[in-house]
Amino acid sequence: MKRRWISFLCLLCVCALLSGCQSRESVAAAQVTLPPAAVKQNAPNEDAVYAYEQTVMMYLPSLDGTRLVAVPQRVKVPAGEHMARMLCEALLAHPGTENAAALGAGISLSLAEKNAVEVSGQVVTVDLDASALGLSSEQFFTVGQALANTICQFGDVRYVNVLVSGMQPGLNQAGTLPAGCFQMNMREDLTELWTRASTPMSLNRRAYTASLYYPASSGKGILCEARTFAAVSTDTASLTQTLLEALSAEASTLPRVPKCPDFRSQLADTPAVEEQDGRRVLALRFRDTMNAALIDAGITRSVMMASLVYTFTSFLPGISGVAVYIGDERISSLTPSGVYERAGETLTFGDGVMTRRDFAGFLLAECSLYFADENGRLCRVFRPVPCKDAYSARVMYEQLLEGPQAYDSKTGLRPVLPKDLAPDDLLGVSYDGNVLLANFSGNLASAAADMDGEAIEHMIYGLVDTLCCLPGVKRAAIFVEGQQPETLGGTIYLPGDFMPSQNVED
Repeated sequence: MKRRWISFLCLLCVCALLSGCQSRESVAAAQVTLPPAAVKQNAPNEDAVYAYEQTVMMYLPSLDGTRLVAVPQRVKVPAGEHMARMLCEALLAHPGTENAAALGAGISLSLAEKNAVEVSGQVVTVDLDASALGLSSEQFFTVGQALANTICQFGDVRYVNVLVSGMQPGLNQAGTLPAGCFQMNMREDLTELWTRASTPMSLNRRAYTASLYYPASSGKGILCEARTFAAVSTDTASLTQTLLEALSAEASTLPRVPKCPDFRSQLADTPAVEEQDGRRVLALRFRDTMNAALIDAGITRSVMMASLVYTFTSFLPGISGVAVYIGDERISSLTPSGVYERAGETLTFGDGVMTRRDFAGFLLAECSLYFADENGRLCRVFRPVPCKDAYSARVMYEQLLEGPQAYDSKTGLRPVLPKDLAPDDLLGVSYDGNVLLANFSGNLASAAADMDGEAIEHMIYGLVDTLCCLPGVKRAAIFVEGQQPETLGGTIYLPGDFMPSQNVED
């Protein structure tokens, strides 16, 4: 009897094991035969104006003016551009609350008309209109710190320059104390920050953070890098020479830019400030060997002038323009080549004074693109593009179409998009939360029909990985003529949305 019970229990165990195996096989089979993923989004036929809505913090001065108060506000995030301009406009227009005052101490502040917010590297430059000249130095400092706390809250920006009508006003009435770059500061109150920033120079060296603008490779324009340096004087000539030394040194976060000449050795005279028609103009006089030094460095005159003008007007108080002499020649016109904008167009400078506005089209930012390497992996490269385009999905697609370039951060890669595709094959771009929706013409499917499996995979994931580098984008959905076909070229299952690929090389 005992043996029968043991046999019966063994038989039950075997049945349980068999039923468990059968259960797992059934689940596996069910997973394979699940219906296609439902597409919840509508394919866009044009580019969206806004990407999504988000709650952000506006930093406004407390009613007693001693600290900055975080005020939540729901905003629409613009599509295709950095959030910085929207944040600036919302902050300047905020009427205040019962606990926080409007920014500007009774003065209605607004952005300057053109190129009022520029983003390059981790630096945002905000140009206020002339109404900001009515602010006291301490009030201007409060505005700068409020802008920095508001713009830097997401971590992709670390430094903020604040100008007024294209000029750095400084932090004292005499216009001799540089403001430098503002940084986010949540630990100290405004009184402590202002006391430290406005303290007169002592015999000890003082640290400043300034925006340096370096020539990009292949003469495409200029890129920004923030640098902290020590100064022993607020004298304009001393600060100018310190900035020239910093530019002559290699950039620390932009390793691909060409090395600038040794400016100190090229100076023919001490930098000076000239008064011209009520404007303070920085005069730089270089030896006639400067032309050869630029050629040896692979830097064009126009890009070098853009670098100098942007660097000095961003930092030196009261300087509205720069005049540059090379030998006996005062530069009064330039014809840039290789830049993205105004290439071949002669730039003329009245009275030989160059301003930021003259070189606005030269400012670049680095975007991320993905191309394939010889091992079949996708590689991330950084490419300088006009700063106003660096956050546009359409521009990123167009840059992918151009294929790898000599001025990318990595070379020796292969394109991921076929030559049959054109810019207008992207019919529209929109957003659904953190999912970017890209609708292509039928040429995408036609091109895939002539490609092998690996090429199709590179095409789709090259697009997806590139688009997912845009702010706020975590996934991407690909449409063809408003639909999501089951596959492209019989290789990649298309319905639903894609997360970035794991088979990448950063």
